[in-house]
Amino acid sequence: MINPEITQLNRDEIYRYLGLQSGSPLMHEETGNDLRLDEQISRCEQTVLETARIRCVYRILPLSAIVLDAGNSPAAGNVSDSRSDKSVSIVLHGKDIARLLEGCSEAVFMALTLGAELERVLMKQEVTDMSDALVLDICASAAVEAAADDFERKLSAELKSEDKYLTNRFSPGYGDFALSHQCPVLELLNASRAAGITLTPSQLMVPRKSVTAVMGICGDVREKVLGGCGMCPLKSRCSYRSHNLRCYE
Repeated sequence: MINPEITQLNRDEIYRYLGLQSGSPLMHEETGNDLRLDEQISRCEQTVLETARIRCVYRILPLSAIVLDAGNSPAAGNVSDSRSDKSVSIVLHGKDIARLLEGCSEAVFMALTLGAELERVLMKQEVTDMSDALVLDICASAAVEAAADDFERKLSAELKSEDKYLTNRFSPGYGDFALSHQCPVLELLNASRAAGITLTPSQLMVPRKSVTAVMGICGDVREKVLGGCGMCPLKSRCSYRSHNLRCYE
């Protein structure tokens, strides 16, 4: 069983989420605003680290238990399938997820959350101090990504001992892999019971600081070609790209 952990957050990532460039004077000059922002980030980071209760559930399936429908990208809220084959555990629609899993022998499905207590803290902050609420939300976003990265590192280390390798992490909502896959992935993992993650009618997870993802397992090291700006539906209006930055670096 893999237990993801986080001990600190990536400060550069938090700055990027705040819209600050790496060369911004605010990040390097000891101005009054700079010091106050750093103090605020440190305070919110500590709150996240103290409050987060990481819960993670995952399942590894042989590719024979997965139907990949590359020719059909369903509308939001519609990933049902009429197949009666009991050997099929889940149906995934979209060319991108089919390309991710091409040549793989197995696939990893995972769901991870920072927990309900942090969700309550976030909601309380939103009605008491919007400035702190924004920074706290950003720190929590950095934290859930850090926890998912730690899960991926630990699983990758386990698989490497068996001469197996992971593809990159791919989540519902990336490329043409519809957000509506959240529901079948969470159902496959019994994530409501195992991790306390539920879905709203608009396919948003509760607690908000949660993530689902799919990764392929293969016998060779793959170049991580899926992801980055080319896959992002926001690339034409991205504030990071307009400043020659990337949200994932």
